[in-house]
Amino acid sequence: MKTMQQTLLAATLTLALHVAQAVEVGGVNVADQASVAGQNLVLNGAGVRTKIVVDVYVAALYTSTKTTDANAVIKAGTPRRVELKMLREVSAATMHESFVDGLTDNVGKAGLKQYAAQLEALDRLFKEVKSVGKGDSIQLDFIPGQGTRVSVRGKAYPVIAGDDFASAMLSIWLGKDPVQGGLKNKLLGS
Repeated sequence: MKTMQQTLLAATLTLALHVAQAVEVGGVNVADQASVAGQNLVLNGAGVRTKIVVDVYVAALYTSTKTTDANAVIKAGTPRRVELKMLREVSAATMHESFVDGLTDNVGKAGLKQYAAQLEALDRLFKEVKSVGKGDSIQLDFIPGQGTRVSVRGKAYPVIAGDDFASAMLSIWLGKDPVQGGLKNKLLGS
């Protein structure tokens, strides 16, 4: 009987420790770890994306080690993840447009032309998804040597090739002209 009590106590403490490690951001639980391409990543930071006065999603950045250096994350030779947990419904066209706007702000219109094939693949993906609703999750896994794997509601889509495109995608949140300065700071834990 004593062994059973000890086992239950150990299980309870383990569960309490795990729950304490999860972070709540904008009313959403954000995991403190993720796994991408077989590598364990840690939560670097998380915050809410607000457009005008509307909360759109909670973004979480996962890296191999915590850092406050946006350039180090963008250019890392290790897997990274940006996870978006939706706080409202957004159409596929709007999601695609916001990604293109974020890329344009950071690579310019001329720079955007080099990613025409990747943006077409992203557009096809979002057209298949149609929309994302409150509670849905979008994972953008940046895998060196492969490219960007997008998963929506747990369904993984084919990798969009190019380390340069992966870096450009990360610039949407971490670049010189991020989608939201305060969100960039939160993702970088500052």
